Amino acid sequence: MKRTFLILLALLTLMSASALSLKENDSINYKPHNGGLAVEVGAGGMFPTGSLGDNLKGGFLFTCGFDFYYNRFAYKLNGSIAAPSFKNENPYAVYDDQGRFTQRNGTGVPGLLGLNIQMGYTVWEQGRVTITPCFGINFNKLMWQMNHIKWTRDDQGEERPEIYDVTNAHESSTGWTASVDIDIVAHQKRYYDNRGFWRTTSLSVRLTPFITHYTYSDFNPSFKGNFIGLTVSCLGFLDKISTR
Repeated sequence: MKRTFLILLALLTLMSASALSLKENDSINYKPHNGGLAVEVGAGGMFPTGSLGDNLKGGFLFTCGFDFYYNRFAYKLNGSIAAPSFKNENPYAVYDDQGRFTQRNGTGVPGLLGLNIQMGYTVWEQGRVTITPCFGINFNKLMWQMNHIKWTRDDQGEERPEIYDVTNAHESSTGWTASVDIDIVAHQKRYYDNRGFWRTTSLSVRLTPFITHYTYSDFNPSFKGNFIGLTVSCLGFLDKISTR
């Protein structure tokens, strides 16, 4: 995880340097005062807390989505795919009457699919930089393969686990999520249309620290906690309209 955050920090530094090279008269009013639509694509890392961290490790995260802006309000729809890994190989705690496990994870790195719906409000806007706290709901599904085990004796009479079936396993969770979008404009193109509006397309670097709450109640015991992480994204405004 330390290596992940160092890579993200290096990318942010390079992108920020590009943004700071803009001319001064190009660094005004990047947030639309009427409305705008943006597309976001990014990557990052995350690590778990609580009992979630006792059973899962952190991993990489990839995100994409759409943002709609009206005045200072932001409405976000983002999907993500992540690859945490298991610490606990028998999350359902299934054992036979002799205390031997009869299930074990077949994949050590499960897939974690997520969908975030958030609303935010821009609280700070200065030059080419804006800060927008966001809050919303997260829907996610953890997917992996489960090995089903039976115990047999080898030629020396020692008991050994044997896989007799492999099934797909999944668990879902719904929880809250909170984040802060820090946007730095790297490039923009503006023009004044014949209806008296400023039309703008732009490319920004977005740094987003976030926290998302997860509860997987079907495990034994249940997994509960937060994933805390950071993403660095490329944000492109397809078209934003403002009165100035």
